[in-house]
Amino acid sequence: MRSAARALALALCALAAGGASAHEFDFDDWKFDFKSTLTELLTVNRELRLRFPDASDPNALPVLQEAGSLLSTTRLRLELQGRYGDHWSGQLVYDNEFFLGSGRNALAFQAANQLGEPTWLDLDQDIVDSGDLTWRHLLYRGWVKYANDDLEVVLGRQRIALGRGQLWTPTDIFNEIPPLAVEQDQRVGVDSVLARVRLVDGLWAAAIFAPGYKDVFPRSAVRLELSERAVDAALMFAKIDTATLIGGDFATNLGDAALRGEVTETWYASRDVGTNPKLQAVLSLDYTFPLGTGLYALVEHFYNQIVVDRSSALAALSAPGLTPDSGLRLFAAQCAPQLVTIARNQTGIQLGYDLTPLLRGNFLWLHDWNGASEAFVPSLVWSPTDYLELSAGVQVFRGSKTSQYGGLPTLWILRADVFF
Repeated sequence: MRSAARALALALCALAAGGASAHEFDFDDWKFDFKSTLTELLTVNRELRLRFPDASDPNALPVLQEAGSLLSTTRLRLELQGRYGDHWSGQLVYDNEFFLGSGRNALAFQAANQLGEPTWLDLDQDIVDSGDLTWRHLLYRGWVKYANDDLEVVLGRQRIALGRGQLWTPTDIFNEIPPLAVEQDQRVGVDSVLARVRLVDGLWAAAIFAPGYKDVFPRSAVRLELSERAVDAALMFAKIDTATLIGGDFATNLGDAALRGEVTETWYASRDVGTNPKLQAVLSLDYTFPLGTGLYALVEHFYNQIVVDRSSALAALSAPGLTPDSGLRLFAAQCAPQLVTIARNQTGIQLGYDLTPLLRGNFLWLHDWNGASEAFVPSLVWSPTDYLELSAGVQVFRGSKTSQYGGLPTLWILRADVFF
């Protein structure tokens, strides 16, 4: 199997070397764009593994162990975009992903692989899952849209872009990505229908419905969206399973800077979550200073009442009677479609600067005010050609093990993207 994996990797590299430009096709009213991307992502850190000494004994306690982890992710993405006339468009994006390394034994990887993507239609599947290789394929995007000056309707697997925050976006109940996600640009999307209607000038009404993920967490939202020269803003009423959410967001200019904000309140039907409602709020300001090629700076604060205790979450995995299957499902169930954190108050500062025309440096600092923990994330992005982008970064943490970032292992990240 190792030789097969090497042969597969070599074949993908040879395919990527074939060209660097997207292909365009024009057939009267039909227009198509086809492009593909080969991504190689390597992560090195230490991760938790769940070991069951005796799976046949219902009273045997699972053991949590931390071990070195290396995970190689190779993704071949094929993307087709189409347009018909002035009003119809669509997109199909299909992925093949190949995973190699000891990171496949990590608790998080096994839980994610077992449950699949959080989508209504089960369109991802393992082709090979052996001791050396996991190979799966999935539909990343698949939607069709009708749009004119006053109406927009989108049906299918799509990215629903809600929220104004740059690091945290509590109003994004469909595609939330935490600030330390290794791949910030990867949002599988949701199987849903989105309809937007212009009421007057810059005022739109929107309705979104996404069926439940394996009968869990059906989501829907109704929004009023205002877009004017000085401000963009929205009010939202939403349902997440049995919870009710109201919220709002805005973006405006403060001189030459951009000021953004979001706020939500969520009422839960269950009494197990404590006091209702739960408040989440974000306020951010970003500005590009005229220093050299331009120094981008962002400061953002996140206040969150939807919090969990890390020790309690890990202790839940050591409950008597868990089987490997139920233990992984319990672990994955901690991930609701809302931002759940350990700290109530966090601040993030992000900097970006072009060191050369081809090399950009970025730095992110996240601070947990309640547990006094921090995350430091420097990275470099190099684009030597139009069809190749290389990046390297590291996530370093400091603080107590019960805080938001303390006790987490250092994470090294290497990534290469080839566009052809």
